[in-house]
Amino acid sequence: MTRRSAAPLQTASPEAASPAPGRFFLCSYWPLVKTLGGRRAVEAYGLPPYANGMSRREPDFEHARPALTSSSRGRGFVPRLSVGDAVVFTTTKGRWGGGAGAHWRLVAVLEVTDRFGTHAEAAAWYQAAGLRPPGNLVVDGNPPLPAPLTLHHGRVHDGGWDAVCRERAAACGVVLACRTRLLGLYDPPAVTQDDWLAVFGGVPNTRTPPQISEAQFDRLLALTDARRAAPARPPRPARRAA
Repeated sequence: MTRRSAAPLQTASPEAASPAPGRFFLCSYWPLVKTLGGRRAVEAYGLPPYANGMSRREPDFEHARPALTSSSRGRGFVPRLSVGDAVVFTTTKGRWGGGAGAHWRLVAVLEVTDRFGTHAEAAAWYQAAGLRPPGNLVVDGNPPLPAPLTLHHGRVHDGGWDAVCRERAAACGVVLACRTRLLGLYDPPAVTQDDWLAVFGGVPNTRTPPQISEAQFDRLLALTDARRAAPARPPRPARRAA
């Protein structure tokens, strides 16, 4: 597992978010290793196998302060989140490495630290902090990745998909800057169907990422801790007073 931490950044003028207890959400995504084209990209360019495979990484796990936008799910997810919320990211179901049967991988936990009303506001904040904007911010000078660095699958890397990202950024410009609390882009721990049954009573539907309970969050990470190749997870994000 690779862990990444970052010191707090000075904020510019993030959009005010209503104070709320820190909540927990579950989200899935397609890693580079999902497709043959993505696996070739990993080999040819030395990319992390479990990096997001889209041309506008959603999210860009490799960034020091990843951002969440509506480019992937429109209004169905990111606008629901507040500062202090945490999102668990797993892969979709697949045969991820080795001879194991189909399963999932628990790749990251991101905590929302700042909220912005537009991509331009978020980009200005990143630039003021001396950081490049994450790849999923749709602003001038921040183009999508070229096809050889993506999944090479359908329209998730071509000009048509970038047009969709631009439309969604214009329709719903909310951007959430995050701090990485847990990250494993090379050999993240497996999540099995039995794990889902034990924690949720079934496999959760993550097409629209659901809110999960604090107890479910803790148990899911506890089940995967023993399979992690590096030290155990850090403390979960501090909960905010209601």
